[in-house]
Amino acid sequence: MGESPEEIIEAFWKSCWDHIPAEDRNASFCCWSFGDSAELADELLALVLSGVKTATCGALWDYEYDGEEPPVTGSYHILTDFLGQPRCLIQLTSVEFRPFKSVTADFASAEDEGGRSLENWREGHRQFFERRAEDTGNTFNEDTVLVLERFKVVYPTIN
Repeated sequence: MGESPEEIIEAFWKSCWDHIPAEDRNASFCCWSFGDSAELADELLALVLSGVKTATCGALWDYEYDGEEPPVTGSYHILTDFLGQPRCLIQLTSVEFRPFKSVTADFASAEDEGGRSLENWREGHRQFFERRAEDTGNTFNEDTVLVLERFKVVYPTIN
C-alpha cells in the first residue's frame, strides 16, 4: 500500500533538511498549490521552479475564510502541484499587507506570471479575486487588502 498524502509531505519536508538551518527543522510549515484550477496551479508552479516567479499574493479575507493566520516572513511553505505532490520548498523573505489598488509594478513583476504589465496583472488578479470572492461569500474591490508574499526557493525537486 502507498504512502498517505500526509506521509508524502512529511517525507518531502525531511528531504529538505540539508537545505535549512538545523534550528528550523522542527518549524511548522504550510503546504499548498497555486490558483484555483489544475492548469493555473501547474503553470504558476512551473514559473517558480524556473526561477521566474518570486512572489505571490492572496486576499486577507481568504485566510479568514479558511480559518488560517496570514503567513509571516521567514516561514517555510511546501508548494505542490494541483494533485498535491510536493515539488519545492520556499521560504518567505517578506510579507506585507496592501490594498489591491496599491500593488506596485515592482511586486507585479516579481509575481511575474508571463511578464505581464501592472495593468495586465491587475486585470488577471481582479478576475481571480472576483472568483474567490464569489466562492467565499466576500466582496472584491480596489480596497480589498492583499497579503503580498516574496519568497526564495530553498529546495526544488528533481524529476
